[in-house]
Amino acid sequence: MSDSNFKKFLELLRPIEPFNDDNIPSPPDYSDINNWAAAPDINGQQFCVPNDTFIANKNNSVDVFYIHPTGFFEQKWNSDMDKTRSAYERTEIMLANQASAFNESCNIYAPEYRQATYYSFFDRDGNGLKALDLAYQDVENAFDYFIENLNKDKPFIIASHSQGALHAQKLINKRLNDSNIRNRFICAYIVGYIIPEKYYEDLFPNIKRSHKFNDTDCIISWSTVVEGFVRNREKTLFWKPDGWSVEPMKQKIISTNPLSWTIDDKWYSNEINKSIINKAQNYDFLDRFRKEHTGTKKSIGLTRIQGFNAMLNNESGLVETNGPLIENIQKMKFFNGDLHSLDMMLFWGSLRQNIKDRIDAFI
Repeated sequence: MSDSNFKKFLELLRPIEPFNDDNIPSPPDYSDINNWAAAPDINGQQFCVPNDTFIANKNNSVDVFYIHPTGFFEQKWNSDMDKTRSAYERTEIMLANQASAFNESCNIYAPEYRQATYYSFFDRDGNGLKALDLAYQDVENAFDYFIENLNKDKPFIIASHSQGALHAQKLINKRLNDSNIRNRFICAYIVGYIIPEKYYEDLFPNIKRSHKFNDTDCIISWSTVVEGFVRNREKTLFWKPDGWSVEPMKQKIISTNPLSWTIDDKWYSNEINKSIINKAQNYDFLDRFRKEHTGTKKSIGLTRIQGFNAMLNNESGLVETNGPLIENIQKMKFFNGDLHSLDMMLFWGSLRQNIKDRIDAFI
């Protein structure tokens, strides 16, 4: 999408009214299972597998607290979590193509929350920050309920993508100081949102960056692009303990290569990895203007072409990719070189194995 078309797209998403505390959706009660998008007793999309050679388990000794990315594109600042709306359908899709990587090794808990609309990340009048703060409060409340009532003192992982990753950074900063919680923390996958290297110690003062495949008590993060791609978007919102800031996208960020799980700048391939795709009949995964849930049956499958290479660019922190699968993706409609929406789908098999490796190392 060209810059001019993207600006037009954003204008169509701009909320009609300023953020107003008196006109926000009602807060969710996380003691009500209906306010969870995924839990072991919810037979949902988190149990998807691409074929019957993969196993999804429901009774694991480890939990994952998964925070889904943005799926809300309406002209309101925050989602009302209505399950008949398209935002919830997109949550279900993310459960299938992201959270499913954890379904062999972890019990998946994913709160539905009053997520901020996509436009929030581009607003510079303070409304977007308020929308994101509201969304985060739900995530924090859900995590507190999870720890106190659902986790039962089991080891746990935090997983997140995009908006979810922004909330995960704040959650870890605010909640993992409790030693009773920290002692059970295996690792956090904070994917698809920048962690500026210069702020890492402020955000995670006592949590190391992952350096190898079986590190625990650590942060793992990556953002994926095609080889040589430079992001045009200049700035994004970022939270740190002393408040919000607007950060340049082009700066050194913390990252890990999700094919090798190392932080060097070599090219890697991985035969264990399997990349996945979304599957559905008569459903447009790129439609951001649909308002209602379609009820379309959806699943995941393996990509027809497997195999690609990944390299961590140590100047930018972005994970660059090339190879047969990437060349095929470049033929897709509206493709521009940024693989943000595929951050987990490309590395689904490698991630699935890495989850096992880190759990084994922790136990």
